[in-house]
Amino acid sequence: MRCNCLLPSSGMGRKNKGIGGNLLCVILAGLLLCAFFGPVSGAGEGFIRSEPSLYATLEGTNEFSPGTDIRLDIIVENQGVDNEVLRELEYTPYTINPTTALGTVAGLEPAGAPLSVQSEPYLIGDIQAGLSSPFTAYAHVDENAPAGTYTLIVSTNYHYAAAQYMLPSGDWEYSYEERTARLEVPVRIKGEVKPKILSLEAENLYPGQTGTITVSLENIGYAKGTRSAAELSGISGVFRLVDGGVYIGDFAPGEVTVVTFTAYVSDDVSAGTYPEEVMIAYAGENGESQESVSERVGIPVGEGASFAIVSDPIAIEPGETKSIQVTFKNTGDAPVYDARARIVPSKPLTAPVDTALLGDMAPGETMTADFTISLESGALEVPYGLNTEIKYRDAQDTLILSDQIVLQVDGKAGNPVTDLLVNPVSLAVIVGIVLLAGYYLYAGRRKN
Repeated sequence: MRCNCLLPSSGMGRKNKGIGGNLLCVILAGLLLCAFFGPVSGAGEGFIRSEPSLYATLEGTNEFSPGTDIRLDIIVENQGVDNEVLRELEYTPYTINPTTALGTVAGLEPAGAPLSVQSEPYLIGDIQAGLSSPFTAYAHVDENAPAGTYTLIVSTNYHYAAAQYMLPSGDWEYSYEERTARLEVPVRIKGEVKPKILSLEAENLYPGQTGTITVSLENIGYAKGTRSAAELSGISGVFRLVDGGVYIGDFAPGEVTVVTFTAYVSDDVSAGTYPEEVMIAYAGENGESQESVSERVGIPVGEGASFAIVSDPIAIEPGETKSIQVTFKNTGDAPVYDARARIVPSKPLTAPVDTALLGDMAPGETMTADFTISLESGALEVPYGLNTEIKYRDAQDTLILSDQIVLQVDGKAGNPVTDLLVNPVSLAVIVGIVLLAGYYLYAGRRKN
């Protein structure tokens, strides 16, 4: 009986106990949810746990060459996640979404990359979650930038609504926090062939002549050029390449090669040093045609060989044939080889022997030539100019004819008796006088 009476009582106790346990679980779960999410509205302070999350990407190519000015079009994207939206909660129209980056300022920093940034930070404005804002930065890649991948930093500064308050009046107030985010943007500096001129030797570079320019080049770049060829720019207008570029082949970093250009020098230039640029045309790592940066150098042009007569003027009498010696001097700055002097006479002068061998002549050296000249009888006793010229070979074995040089020849009066005896007219007059005198002498004797 006692047990039967107790059974219902025991069952009721177990039922009440189960209801209390379920209620306790619900309360605990609610507390945990509140602790995790926190309230978002109501009187007093509400804490907001969402915030912006910015990322940067580079639009277009991220490969650049050393020594170039570059433009970087950068996109700053807000990938912030709104936790309230995930919980299917919505802000009132009067609230500020905490995932919005407010008043964002973005700038580019090299962060150790071999380039210099030439742009100031930009104000790119508010960026809502899921949206982006672009800006452009300008930079110069160092000429000696090593090839490789580098990380640039896009430094961003912004504010966001970290917490909000509902005042007793029902208005919202916000607590803002400032954030600085450093966003990474990878770029690649391409390896390139870069020539450095170690030495230059010019030979036979004189106005109107063909000479050679020998250049020692080192590849101080960070790329291997295949099918490489050295080229001379011709920017001075003084040199014209005879053979075009000079083929090199493979040109690896650190390698030294010697190339020789054959060039014709314009004949209307003066002696001096003229600027030129040497560059390398080559195939890149993907087979594409590329050109290196140019290396500027001064190329000397000499005066060349020139000649002067340093012997005294020649004196000759009308009707005389005379052996003469003429001394020539190489007054230029280039040697000559197998030189030959020639007289180019004009009436009343003639030259029975008009050519003489001089041989090789170094700058400043003199050589004497022997000729034979004649002055016609009856020629005026005045100075005459006798043209001479020299034909020679240069260092490239090119045959060259010099400008004409004038030799002064002075016609002078001879011995009167001699002049009478050698002059046919005078001889005829004398013979006539003698014959006439003899006739009168003979006729007078016959009368006697």
